[in-house]
This record gives sequence, C-alpha cells and structure tokens, in this order.
Amino acid sequence: MTKKSNIESGINTYVGNFNDLIGILIEVGCLYKPQNEQITIPAMQEQASYIRMSINLVDDALAEWIIAEGARVEACKPLKPLATRVLAMAITFNLPATTMTHIKEIVRKIHGERLHPIPVIPEDSLDEEPKHNSVSQTSFKEQIEHLTQLIDLLAHCPTYLPLENDLTVAGLSDFRDQMGVTTDAVTLHSLMLKNARVHRNKLLYTPVTGMMDTAQHAKEYVKAAFGATSEIYKRVRHIRFANRKISK
Repeated sequence: MTKKSNIESGINTYVGNFNDLIGILIEVGCLYKPQNEQITIPAMQEQASYIRMSINLVDDALAEWIIAEGARVEACKPLKPLATRVLAMAITFNLPATTMTHIKEIVRKIHGERLHPIPVIPEDSLDEEPKHNSVSQTSFKEQIEHLTQLIDLLAHCPTYLPLENDLTVAGLSDFRDQMGVTTDAVTLHSLMLKNARVHRNKLLYTPVTGMMDTAQHAKEYVKAAFGATSEIYKRVRHIRFANRKISK
C-alpha cells in the first residue's frame, strides 16, 4: 500500500474545504457572530489545527508501516528458494521415507501449492461452485509456522548435518527468527496506523463536535444570519463536506 486510499485523499479535500470556509468567514468579519462557541472563527481554526496534526500522524504512521512491510518482504523473500534447497539437501542424507514425505509436504505449503487439486466443475453444471480454503497458505505468519514445522522435523533427524550454515537447523532457526522480527514490526506499525486513523476520524466525524458537523452548522448559521439568497451564503453553500458514521 504505497499510495493513499481514495478515502484519505478525500479527507484532505474536505479539510482544505474547511479551511476555505474559515477564510470566507474571516472575510465577513464582525458580521459573523454566532452564539455557538464551536462555530466561532477561533474555535474552527483550532479545530482545523488539531485535524491537520492528526492527519500528519496518520501520514507518519503510514510511512512507518510501508517501511516495515518492505523490510518484511525483503526478509522473507529468500524463504521459497531456501526451502527448495533444504529439500534437496535432505534427499542427500537418505532420510526415512515418511520423514521425506512430511518434508515435501511442508515445502509444498511454503511454495503455496495445494496438496490435493480442486475438482473441476463442467461449465454447463448447475451445481454451485464449492468454497475452498485459499490455494496458498502463504501469509507471513503461516509461512513462519510452516518453516517452524520444517525446523522441528529436521531437528529430530540426527543424520541431517549439512555443512552449509544457512541449511542447518540453527541457520534455519535464525532465518525464521528474523522473519518473526519483521512480521512483529509490521503488526505493531499496523496497529499504530489503525489507532492514528481512529483518532483522526473522531475529529472529523464525531456527531456535533466533529469537523463535518461544525462546517455544516457554520453554513447553516450563514444561511440564517444573511439569508439563503445572500452572496455570502452562495459562496459557502457549495463548499462540500461528507459525513459518515464511525465505530464507537
């Protein structure tokens, strides 16, 4: 996710609109005199400042998440070819057939291959297509689990003693641990990003006190104070805002 979502791009537009609204109200000067403290110009300027800070926090959290995700991808990239090499190395040690069967199954899981093919439904069949689990169990946490199973299996094979460090049980364990470190970092930054967005959304969408309602109330005050046909209301009427419900 290297680009901002349409939702976040839209939020920046609405925040820009909020600042445009404040600018127009400043032009009105002392004639803009609402009794509702929340829609006074100083209060709206302070609200805009808090929202801008919350957006900056989201941007920072998003950048940290992207960096962490990139580091995880790089750390986990060697896994599939490494698993292939482990399988080839295991073959050279003449391990028991049942052990080799399990090693091959684990390696196939790491590569995201289905152990049993999905039955093909004829195009003219009236049967509803059945639901299947994901063809590849290749989420990062699942890959770590598969690799752990492979390590545990090899650790119980006393004759599996390669000289290549990265193929040893210790080397595979180190690789697995690094995968875990980068995955934990992504989890942490994902949570921080989620919390930053929740905080920002509360400032935007909380009923009555959120920016969207503040903007609408300010526009309604202009309509009430200056009339629906006034030039000032015509200027603010078309400044667009969009509210939405937020989870509590």
